[in-house]
Amino acid sequence: MSTAPLTKADLRRQVRERLRAMPVEELAVWSEQIVQRLMARRDLWARPGTVSLFGGLRNEPDIITTLLPWLRTHGWQTALFAMEGVELHAYEVTGDHDLERGPLGVWVPVVSQCRPIPPEELTLILVPGLAFSHSDGGRLGRGGGFYDRFLDLPAVNAALVGLCFEAQVLQEIPRESHDACVPTLITEQTERSWPPL
Repeated sequence: MSTAPLTKADLRRQVRERLRAMPVEELAVWSEQIVQRLMARRDLWARPGTVSLFGGLRNEPDIITTLLPWLRTHGWQTALFAMEGVELHAYEVTGDHDLERGPLGVWVPVVSQCRPIPPEELTLILVPGLAFSHSDGGRLGRGGGFYDRFLDLPAVNAALVGLCFEAQVLQEIPRESHDACVPTLITEQTERSWPPL
């Protein structure tokens, strides 16, 4: 008897439960390991540009605390996204004083004091996801489609690197035509790369 494949909603529920069961202390250690792997990727940081970060949720890697100041000292401009309607807009952030909690609990820029960054100015986007596919870098977001819409903009030519905990890597994720994939994924345990689709 064959079982029906899991839906995106099933997978989101499964991954959220898995992450809720992880001790906060363990997630913090894994976050630091992910940041160390990122910083060791000299090919990513050889020519300073503008990188977008993310953070604020308990069940995603904390890349703000250590990586943001490290990038600033290495000549990089750092950005975070603000949600405006159903779209993401990037703003330059230089430190904690430029951040506040958004309506979904994530860190967002204090828009009134941060410089807007047009999509074409981003050279690297660190991409969050609730889960990523082991087979092709397919991304399962949290259900709002914000990143899918942004990454699909013609002006976006940035390199993409997905970041998540190894517990968020699934064998397969159902994909629709608008769903984003990442060519590189970094977890606390390893790095994976796929050819562009």
